[in-house]
Amino acid sequence: MTSTHASHDLAAPPTEERRLGLAVRTELRLNAGRVVTTLIACAAVLLWAAISTDQFAGVLTLWAVLAWYRYGRADTIEREELRASLGLSRADRVRGRVVVVLAEQAAVVLTVAGGALLSVQLGRETVGGAAPFSFTGDPSGPQLGIVLAGTLFSAMALLGTGIVVGGECIVRRPGRSVAVLSVPVYFLIGVLFSLPLMLTMIVQNADPWEGGIGTTVMVALFVAAVLLLLLGLRARARRWIRELDSSPRAVTR
Repeated sequence: MTSTHASHDLAAPPTEERRLGLAVRTELRLNAGRVVTTLIACAAVLLWAAISTDQFAGVLTLWAVLAWYRYGRADTIEREELRASLGLSRADRVRGRVVVVLAEQAAVVLTVAGGALLSVQLGRETVGGAAPFSFTGDPSGPQLGIVLAGTLFSAMALLGTGIVVGGECIVRRPGRSVAVLSVPVYFLIGVLFSLPLMLTMIVQNADPWEGGIGTTVMVALFVAAVLLLLLGLRARARRWIRELDSSPRAVTR
């Protein structure tokens, strides 16, 4: 009886957490070149911020905007067969891809924030956020608040872009038009997220960052927005999985 139970336990399918871990490791192995390129770019931006300026660090975010396209473009039939040989389903691939893309984008956003913090330490003007959407502040102002708000706003714009274009890069192998589309979508989403700030300035005739309370409230709102966007991306990922399950040839072509 004990032997039977032991055999049954050994034959049990892997848990969802283990499948996700395997899917993430597979994505990293298949896309090692892309991951290393991003890490090198982040290190270079931090180095440049330390010796010169961080005002161009936000441009790195445009690279992160294209992450969905870059990883999706690399999908091939051979890679799909490799995943299948490892026992990974299409749902596992979607979950693993989302985790890897979000991790890369988080690394980029934190790099931009790190460049801004270096400017704070070196007594330069703070530039918080990702180009072309950035928050600037006088060195005598709430430096860390501006950096944190800029970091969160960058995350908001990237998450919103992923919700819009991510499906085109996961459900099917994206064409180059998706790369071209991703950048203006990112700009448009950034503008839309900026509208409440601009309306506040117009209606109240005041800087929404003025004073510690204003900065604290804005950061809290940005945190809530990031959490909502993460939930939205999770819901979209489930929809992508259902679309893949209903279309056997949706990924490779």
